[in-house]
This record gives sequence, structure tokens and C-alpha cells, in this order.
Amino acid sequence: MVSVIWTPADKPTERHVVVHAHRDGMPAADKGYFFLSDESDWGGSGPFDMRLDEVIDRAKQKASDEGLHTVVVVRKP
Repeated sequence: MVSVIWTPADKPTERHVVVHAHRDGMPAADKGYFFLSDESDWGGSGPFDMRLDEVIDRAKQKASDEGLHTVVVVRKP
């Protein structure tokens, strides 16, 4: 099972999936993108961002596919 952790005080030391969440658009909506912790943050924006619930579902699937147990959600300012 994959655990979703919101804005942890300490970043997990094991490999994990990172979700960057933010508010965007008119009207403002929660959106985001994800990447593996040991890969570079490709800086999703604009049309590449997805609704936050969809991003978390896809991140959980990616974690499961990679044999990982943790998804960390971080709010970007």
C-alpha cells in the first residue's frame, strides 16, 4: 500500500514520489505535478499541471509501479 504524506517536517530518506501542489487558474483550483525523488524536478506548469486529486492518484500509481511506498505532497508558494 502507498502512503500519502502532506508537507512532512522531514523529507523521507528512501526513494519516493514527490507531488508539488499549488493553486492556479481562474477560478483558482488546486493543481500540481509529480516526479521521482531521485530524478530532477521538471517544473510542471501551465498545461502540464493536472487537478490535484488526479495528480495524487497518478503519483500513487507511479509509486506502486516503481515498488515505492511513499508519496510526499509539498505545497509550492
